[in-house]
Amino acid sequence: MNDARHAAAAGVCLALPEQAHSKLAQLRDHLGLLAQMTYAVTKEEEDELLEIRRSVLGTCFEMATVQLEDALHAVEHASHANHRSSSSPLRGEDRGEGPTSP
Repeated sequence: MNDARHAAAAGVCLALPEQAHSKLAQLRDHLGLLAQMTYAVTKEEEDELLEIRRSVLGTCFEMATVQLEDALHAVEHASHANHRSSSSPLRGEDRGEGPTSP
């Protein structure tokens, strides 16, 4: 986590792997749906209690936690892989990436 904070402070942009981006988008949509369900539709509903089972609320938070954890894990994995490849003393062609210049 310190590497990510250091990178952000240095103005470095990190690209999310597609799967991590998808997980974060799902989490965003899930939390947005929960917010929409929570807001009152009419003025009369403003003062009404919202009844929801603890198990349902727990499941919502658990799903959000799992999606966020999966995305963070993918970012950490990609970050470590990029750090290893960029710190390698070998040139790109020596790592099997093809010629580095035409």
